[in-house]
Amino acid sequence: MSKVYLGIGHGGADSGAVGNDFEEKDLALAIGLACRDELQRHGITVMTSRTGGTDKTVAAKVKECNTFAPALAADIHINAGGGDGAEVYHTKNGGKGETLAANILDAIKEIGQNSRGLKTKINSSGKDYFAFIRDTAAPAVIVECAFIDNKSDLAIIDTAAEQKAFGKAIAKGFLRTLGIAYKEEETEVAKTKFKDESEIPSWALDSVKKVFDEGIMIGDDKGYFNPNENVTRAELAVALAKIAKL
Repeated sequence: MSKVYLGIGHGGADSGAVGNDFEEKDLALAIGLACRDELQRHGITVMTSRTGGTDKTVAAKVKECNTFAPALAADIHINAGGGDGAEVYHTKNGGKGETLAANILDAIKEIGQNSRGLKTKINSSGKDYFAFIRDTAAPAVIVECAFIDNKSDLAIIDTAAEQKAFGKAIAKGFLRTLGIAYKEEETEVAKTKFKDESEIPSWALDSVKKVFDEGIMIGDDKGYFNPNENVTRAELAVALAKIAKL
């Protein structure tokens, strides 16, 4: 069974980058956990540097990652500096680390995020600058998802649904690198028999199903519930009579 290590940037008192009423630590955590969940759904064993609270130092992450001995690793961050788009850092030596970076960036582009490209950074000794990339035994990358101080760029990760989608995109990059086919999620079985179920708010679906099953509200003769129409006094009287079993 394949293993993946996910570093999740910052945490606790360390907020990371801040902008537009968001903190890097929160965005990175939501994206990282979504990535973890998607990888686990595909049977991959995942270790994350945190699931909340304070993150580890880079040295501690490297040590934990090397002990875990994953096939691949990534550290997830949110950028700052007013730029636009995602970028993924990999080792200057290329290889599987570069392949992983390319696959992750391609999957991120597929959900509509702009690309700043694949990146490498070298220190004064000619080695990889980032310790997470340089010192991990497994091929490792650093993912910078978007710029927190650019409101238009931040728009791709500023809701819970978008953060989940971004995490899934990163997971797809891992899957492609590991040679594991992506499995589409099973769509939820319809809760009601109404043709316009998609127009019924999710918070009301269970209640609509219950009143339908009990014969209290059955919709129109064409199979529509018409959730946005007002109830007439006559319709209300019928519903109340059925509830009271009059």
